[in-house]
Amino acid sequence: TGEPWIMEVQTAVQQLLLEHGAYAPIELLLATNRLSYKDYRAWRKGTLASLDKALAGGVHEAQALLETAQAWARTLDLAAEPAAHHGWEGNAGTELTASHDPALNGLLNTRFLRAREHGQLDLFMDSAGTVAVNALLDALRARDAGKAGRELRHLAGLDPGHAHRAHAAALVEALEAPDPEGPGQGFERLDRLEREWLPAASALLGAGGRDFLAPLWRGIGRALEPACFDPRRPRRHASWAYRQGLDWESLERSVRAVQGHETEPVLLARLAEAQWWLRNRTKAIEHWFALCRLAPGEFEKRVEAPDFPDWAVGRAWRLAREQDLEPEMSPRWFPAWMLLEDAGLARVLAPCRGEDAPDRAFDVMIALLAHPGLDERSIALRRALQAVHPGLLASYLARLGSAP
Repeated sequence: TGEPWIMEVQTAVQQLLLEHGAYAPIELLLATNRLSYKDYRAWRKGTLASLDKALAGGVHEAQALLETAQAWARTLDLAAEPAAHHGWEGNAGTELTASHDPALNGLLNTRFLRAREHGQLDLFMDSAGTVAVNALLDALRARDAGKAGRELRHLAGLDPGHAHRAHAAALVEALEAPDPEGPGQGFERLDRLEREWLPAASALLGAGGRDFLAPLWRGIGRALEPACFDPRRPRRHASWAYRQGLDWESLERSVRAVQGHETEPVLLARLAEAQWWLRNRTKAIEHWFALCRLAPGEFEKRVEAPDFPDWAVGRAWRLAREQDLEPEMSPRWFPAWMLLEDAGLARVLAPCRGEDAPDRAFDVMIALLAHPGLDERSIALRRALQAVHPGLLASYLARLGSAP
């Protein structure tokens, strides 16, 4: 319905404000998976002339989404300002065209700040030191190692003790470092990234650190591919590095290469996330439901995390937890509840054929949603659901507009 869609947009805008300190429309497209990070990188590097053909749902749907977000930004008293986008690496310095549609291009080339921040003036913004720092930051954001090195030397000549110099030097070294080869170098690079480069990128680039670090994470992932998965140290695996680098295809491949990955909660959660970002939502939900059964606590931790990607699943979980049902709603019962929230899933998900009560409730719910009438089959299914979870039956009947 329209209302949950609007709520999703509003929630996403507020989350972006918390994470970035501003709302940028292109970040909303990324956060809601209307734009893949793979296509976003290709656009920044000059492979795509615009984002138009990369938008899930097309130009008009993206425009409607961003107009809704813009209206919400105004109710939050955010101030708009122009925000051009520029290329990276070999495409550095190029001003990019976000869309060939003038209305959508205008929306994408705007960002929103809190009014007091927007109106704040820096009395020293034209000083030589500030100009040098801004030029250095622009070169780092563009991942232009040569220019970043030159700008760093220029800043050092102006102000040898500048507060940003050490962090900037670390990031220039990161750009100049060759990709690691093999697990040994991969682990060394992982440690260095987390110890030095991640704090430096966070301090200097803020939310822009994601784009700076993504290729470094991917290089680590490639180096770690031969390494075995160790459940005691789950971050020392290619799938973790690929997750940080937003390389969902490689994450999926590296997880599936682990024998028995279906029984490892961390890998199952990573695989579900990858499937969602690859726009295979049915598979993602299958994996999240498998996690509910295998490791309920792990699912609860994931679904309540701020970066959980599927807004509808997160909303259904919150609603489930608010219910006064008997038995009490928990991750094990959640797959059956989710079918009530999204009946269309019953047509694409297979019964789990488990023997415990939550699994039976899930299978009965799938069958009930396929037989909503009052025939003999439906009545038998209602009795079966009553036997395992009376609260779910009451919720099902309430949605049909019937009395228990």
